[in-house]
Amino acid sequence: MPHGYKKRNWMAYLAVSASGPEFSPKHEEDGRIFRPRVTADLKYTTADVDYLEPHFKEPNEDSAETELHKRLKSPTVGQFYDVLQEIQTWLRSFKDDPNWDGGGIQLCYAGHGRINDGAFVLDDGFVEPGVFMDALRIIANEVSKPGRLRISIILDSCYSGAFITEILEECFKGNLVVPFHLFASCMVDEVAWEESSLGHGIFTYSFSVRSESPSSLAAVAIQPDNSYGPSLSIGGGKLGCSLLTVGAQNPISYCNGCGEIEVGTESLNIFDDDSNLRSLEDIRSWLKVERDKIVEVIKPMRPNWRIERNKL
Repeated sequence: MPHGYKKRNWMAYLAVSASGPEFSPKHEEDGRIFRPRVTADLKYTTADVDYLEPHFKEPNEDSAETELHKRLKSPTVGQFYDVLQEIQTWLRSFKDDPNWDGGGIQLCYAGHGRINDGAFVLDDGFVEPGVFMDALRIIANEVSKPGRLRISIILDSCYSGAFITEILEECFKGNLVVPFHLFASCMVDEVAWEESSLGHGIFTYSFSVRSESPSSLAAVAIQPDNSYGPSLSIGGGKLGCSLLTVGAQNPISYCNGCGEIEVGTESLNIFDDDSNLRSLEDIRSWLKVERDKIVEVIKPMRPNWRIERNKL
């Protein structure tokens, strides 16, 4: 069962942004301002992680007394893992401190994700969830007691639900790494979308929406330069991204190491009544069923878009 969720005193932050493999400036020239992240613009994905990283390190979230910050724009796979090595070295330098708590890593990524597993699509290859998890295990084995190295992952990328659900399962199967915040911008079989006039991915924009009062439609949200400007409260909350994309993109989350995964307003305990971890297949099946309920209600609003899902 989940354990070890108190605030970490040492945290390393890695923010990664990448353009989509099919990006072209012509998309905006042709009026395709609302498009999937396979055509992601680096300036929008960069704006996303520039917002998401500080948001998730706010006090009482993933902030720490001692921090390391690393930033990668359009990296290669080798550069990504080189920075993980630097993080490992940095964490290792504190492991003999009498107050050492195991440390933590927060990863933010915005860009395209590979179909089926959500692997990050970088300039020369992929960051696959299994290989990334192996790297985390190596770090945990060297710097931390089992179950003490904490990981948070926030993704605004296609098929990101596949990435975080695999990571979640692997964390509890191995008991070396503790999952804390895991946020995916879309389901295992969905692409993530961005909008040029917003200057952000739809998930990141929706996540930033803050109502001015509980009874008001007025709200504020991030602008392309990450300042705040006018918005509408319907774009925020647990269903904001689903509503803005009329059911095409439905985020999932695992918050505060709570043992429950959420889609929309519904949640599932990832452990059964006998405290056994549910299978990855069962978790994903439940998520799809609950997602489909959301879409059934929203889809009459949908214009004549050509939106398809991957058949997993």
